[in-house]
Amino acid sequence: MRLSSYLRKAAIGAAAIPLLGGCTGERGTGGAVERAAERPASWTDLPVRTGARDVVHTDTDHQSYKVRITVKSLVRGSKEDMRGARVDEELKGMVPHYLTFKVTNTGRKEIPAAHMADSNLALNGIDWTRGEEVYVSGGRPGGGDLPCADTAPKTLAPGDSYDTCVTYALPEGVGVLSLAYNDDGYLDEGGAVATWPVEGGLEAASAELAEPGDVVRVRWDAREDGVLELPATLVSVRRGSAADLAGLDLDLNENERRGVPYYVSITYTNTGPKDLYADQADRVRLLTEGGRQIEGKTPFVLDTKIPGCPSDWVARMVPPGDSVTECSIHMVTDDDDKPFAVGFAEAGRPGLVGWRAPFH
Repeated sequence: MRLSSYLRKAAIGAAAIPLLGGCTGERGTGGAVERAAERPASWTDLPVRTGARDVVHTDTDHQSYKVRITVKSLVRGSKEDMRGARVDEELKGMVPHYLTFKVTNTGRKEIPAAHMADSNLALNGIDWTRGEEVYVSGGRPGGGDLPCADTAPKTLAPGDSYDTCVTYALPEGVGVLSLAYNDDGYLDEGGAVATWPVEGGLEAASAELAEPGDVVRVRWDAREDGVLELPATLVSVRRGSAADLAGLDLDLNENERRGVPYYVSITYTNTGPKDLYADQADRVRLLTEGGRQIEGKTPFVLDTKIPGCPSDWVARMVPPGDSVTECSIHMVTDDDDKPFAVGFAEAGRPGLVGWRAPFH
């Protein structure tokens, strides 16, 4: 079943429009100034798991700082909130979500550009849509104030804190799965992940997935013959061991080398009129409860045999009417972020189709 139409990485340095204490603040020359803004009846408090998580902020100079993020509230606004605001045209009609939280410097170094300390936060939709962090200027229809304002200081000394908020836009009708913070800055690469789940989000995400063993038609890149829709079936998801990968050239980063491999096997059937070259394993994603999409890896050595990862795809053509099973290797780098499902990134179309994962 279809999962997402927006799949964007959380970019380091993305700007936020923060919110102060329940979406009613602004920053002035003297710091944070509260203002009484009437809360629209269309806003909804979302049941996010609040509380503090200790994370590592890595800035654009690759300097690392210890930070504590304390989530306080998450409010779903209305698309009307942005109608009178000056935002990118592609964001109009999307629904803003206002995240209020505290940032604390728990390390021994001053953090320059303190507003960047929360730049690795991401809002994940129940279809693994990545919420778009947005700039907003202007005001709500009727001249009302914007519900968010930036309260970050220029620098943050050891032990100091500030309360702030970020606004994320999601497509209309998409619920929230979780908030996540990745120490490496990219949620789909190896690294520690802190998560704040939203109650009911995982159940809602599960409802959008196919069952293990169900046939799902995927958009397969047939190269010079264009894109074909082929039947695909998730066969298995198996937890492996680092010992399985000894000696393999998998292009793993430092975090991935310390991680746990999961082997995802999918069978595809060639219903087209021509032979197909079977090389779609890099389109498979292992989806986690925290909202990550962990891309698959395959060995560069063609005759590699990995226990628990049977594959007959290597360097061969699939004739019309035949089936092929491909196995991809996905490195899970955080024990607290559990694998949950498998997705396939479709060719020629933004989005995923996916299955609940049968773990072995």
